[in-house]
Amino acid sequence: MNIQFTKVNLIRLCLLLSISSSACSQEKVSTQTFPAIALSNKIDFVDPKFDQPRFSCGFLLKYKADTFAVTAKHLLKHVKNEEMKTLTFANNIKNWSLFPLDQKQELVVTDKLLNENKAALLEDASVYDEDWLLFSIKSNSTHVKPLSARTTPLIPGEKLFVLGWTRKMETGSQRVYEFEYYKTIGNRILLKDVVVPEKFGGLSGGPVIDQQGLVVGLVSGATTDPDTDKKYFSPCSLEGLIKFIDGNRL
Repeated sequence: MNIQFTKVNLIRLCLLLSISSSACSQEKVSTQTFPAIALSNKIDFVDPKFDQPRFSCGFLLKYKADTFAVTAKHLLKHVKNEEMKTLTFANNIKNWSLFPLDQKQELVVTDKLLNENKAALLEDASVYDEDWLLFSIKSNSTHVKPLSARTTPLIPGEKLFVLGWTRKMETGSQRVYEFEYYKTIGNRILLKDVVVPEKFGGLSGGPVIDQQGLVVGLVSGATTDPDTDKKYFSPCSLEGLIKFIDGNRL
């Protein structure tokens, strides 16, 4: 009886430990919820060996009468082929589209890279100061919500959210991560961590929004605060992108 009782309890204990371990391994996300917003990139090269079936994140931006697709420019550091030297897709990338990771049959097909610049060398760090790619849209079969840009200043301590998927996530609805606004340096928005992923890789290009769902920036990189010498997660502001649209009457 005692031996049998011990075996049963050992089985129960192992089961409880397994459940507990599984729960602990699940990544924490914010309790804040938003409509479907985030997208992933699908990049088709002329040479298919460079194709990226799913790479980082993006979103749709509605501005005035138009809707655009947006993602991070620094993605080109990692996916360009040997022939890509400047900010142009000519003869290298034939299609760039975006899709929600939990609805892979839905697709945003882009038309033109609007901030193409054949004089901008991809090896120059300054090219990525304004870390965004802006696309016109050929077709959109998704149900994701296009975002509107926030026009009022950010307030220190207010909550901001990043939506998307990290590199290790292969499916599922968008994850929501939580931050607090700290300060802005140039076009970088420095944020304090609240509920964040273990690793940020794969979120690049994802939208950064406020509690009202207005977009303020996109996931870019990290910046060291010169006042404290501390490094902060620092999305790229969309102010330069909006000025570009206005300046080019897109």
